[in-house]
Amino acid sequence: MAELALAIAALRRETGKPLPLRGIAFARLRHPVLPGDRLELSARERAAPEGETARLRFDLKRDRVLVANGEFIVGTPLSQHDAVADRRTRTASGGIVPSAEALLPHRPPMRFIDSILQQSADALDCIARIPGRCALVSGASAPAVAAIEAAAQAAAAWEALQRWRRQGEAAPRFGYLVAMRDIAFFTDRIPSDQSLLVSVHLEAASPPLTHYRFEVSQEGLSLVRGSVGTFLAA
Repeated sequence: MAELALAIAALRRETGKPLPLRGIAFARLRHPVLPGDRLELSARERAAPEGETARLRFDLKRDRVLVANGEFIVGTPLSQHDAVADRRTRTASGGIVPSAEALLPHRPPMRFIDSILQQSADALDCIARIPGRCALVSGASAPAVAAIEAAAQAAAAWEALQRWRRQGEAAPRFGYLVAMRDIAFFTDRIPSDQSLLVSVHLEAASPPLTHYRFEVSQEGLSLVRGSVGTFLAA
């Protein structure tokens, strides 16, 4: 997610405009980006469908190799009136489950998941928190794209719980967030060190690729929702 946050910040600097984000139509994260990598950003405005806000197509390259691309939907975040409540029923976890530390390879301050609330064969609800020490945080909040990372970690926790129930072992496995689509932002910033509700629901699975619908909310208000794709390493 760091490359998306960097791309948005760079576009705002270069244009001298606030460029609020209403959503991300799609994004593909093709290669891991490492600390110290130098990335080249290019962007172009795409004609939006009639009645919709402007869209920016972007490419991120490292040594002329495409590492990520996508399309930002520019505009003020959606209002809560645009949010439709998720009324899926979850099945309670039915007992003690492994801790987030046992389920995920992430370590603080980049581990956002705090605890598992409930789960089912195709869904999971959990509590997440963006630590104030996280590099994405500035001025006691993080850009809304950080919520997508929380969703990806929730998906990884769900996958680890499925393995734990089948094999009795909670060993985490490395995976990657590789795609996202239909992302809707209801805010431009996420407060740090505050509890967030993260819900993920399995959409489709063709291992090692899996797709999930997600929603991140706080006190009943939607913050971010959409779909993500993950790739589980062997």
